[in-house]
Amino acid sequence: MNYRHHFHAGNFADVVKHVLLTGLLAALRRKDAPFCYVDTHAGCGIYDLGASAAQRTLEFKSGLGRLKAATTEAPVPWVADFLAAVTALGHERGGFWYPGSPWLAQQALRSGDRALLMELHPEDAGLLRQHLARHDNVAIHERDAYEGLTALIPPKEKRGLVLIDPPYEEERDDYAPVVKLLQKAHAKWPTGMYAIWFPIKDRHAITRFYRRLRDSGIPKLLTTELCVLPPDNRLGLNGTGMVIVNPPWQFDADCRKLLAWLTPVLSDHKQAEWTVEWLARE
Repeated sequence: MNYRHHFHAGNFADVVKHVLLTGLLAALRRKDAPFCYVDTHAGCGIYDLGASAAQRTLEFKSGLGRLKAATTEAPVPWVADFLAAVTALGHERGGFWYPGSPWLAQQALRSGDRALLMELHPEDAGLLRQHLARHDNVAIHERDAYEGLTALIPPKEKRGLVLIDPPYEEERDDYAPVVKLLQKAHAKWPTGMYAIWFPIKDRHAITRFYRRLRDSGIPKLLTTELCVLPPDNRLGLNGTGMVIVNPPWQFDADCRKLLAWLTPVLSDHKQAEWTVEWLARE
């Protein structure tokens, strides 16, 4: 409950996560049938990069700033779509704002689609309501995702995406609580798409995390990683990852093209690297 994303909004991990999310939402929109988006740790929805928290760390300069400064064209349309969303939010609010996953998802919803947003932190839940409650197709739940997710799925739409994006205060070492939550959710909604974001700080922890995922018995597990620093760096966040359950057709190939382009955009380090790997595949 102590983590506040205001200090980290727009950093390199956010950029990678939200570009991938943009791609997943675009895939859902390709079919006419309605879909439901579920966000387990929604945060505030949007973040003011001109406020003191973001200005204190300036982490957005190493993420959003570098992406905006890219001199080559991205190989997938998700990057341009994401940057267009950032620009649209700035025009809507006035000032220097960054869209969180709830805002990006709401912008992608069509008239028959819905979003279910969970946020346990009372202050952030209040801000989330201020920012998004005016939309009739968005429902906001101030509740713990570890009990709330399985209560809210499967949705009536049958199709959809769950973003599991905890602050990783309690989910340390091998992220066991996250895997358990995913197993419970997948048992209730096996055809849903799930995207699990995770930080890369300790390679040994990631190895144990992947082992737990492989042992879960869940089919169709794709993982993506982008590391801006060497994996043995002990100073902070080395990289960002996302595991996707039931990814869209050819999403792995698009991710490889994206991360090959995005890695040198976000890092000058000679040991920066990216990975796209199937942990389980039918």
